[in-house]
Amino acid sequence: MKGLIKFVLILGVLVVGGAWIYGRGMPREHIVASSITLTASPDSVYKVIRNIQATPEWWNDVKSVTRVQGAARETWAHDMGMAGVVNIEISSAVPGTRLVTKIVDDGTQGWGGVWTYEISATGAGTEVHITEEGYVDSPIYRVVRNALGKRRTVEGYLRSLAAHFGEIATPRRG
Repeated sequence: MKGLIKFVLILGVLVVGGAWIYGRGMPREHIVASSITLTASPDSVYKVIRNIQATPEWWNDVKSVTRVQGAARETWAHDMGMAGVVNIEISSAVPGTRLVTKIVDDGTQGWGGVWTYEISATGAGTEVHITEEGYVDSPIYRVVRNALGKRRTVEGYLRSLAAHFGEIATPRRG
């Protein structure tokens, strides 16, 4: 039994150490972009995206949202379940066409970024394009993030948004 415990401990150290070394070679910053096309009007899509407080009604990743009082800019605390609470600040908003949000990192989180939502009318309906410009400090979390999928959150958001409008959408990358 002692030998098995020792083996498991050594294996654990090797795996974590290997992940840390591999993650150190990955870039801290990242940019991902995806888009979908919906049949709903640009104004109605923008209103849903901009109504931050109602996000938990249609995006399952978010358990609840509350307004952060006393913040310098409009800020919302998103309870993301196992991922914890993420504070999102509205950096800029152009009604009907553009919204920019920023994850407020208090210095202990070790990750963050900016989401730019662009909404535009097309011949096929309304295109919603999200660009995430983020960073991840922890080399181990960089490996985990890549294993889970770099676009997982953005594309999950877009699929949930489409479902809110009664549509099925496959996000397009880029």
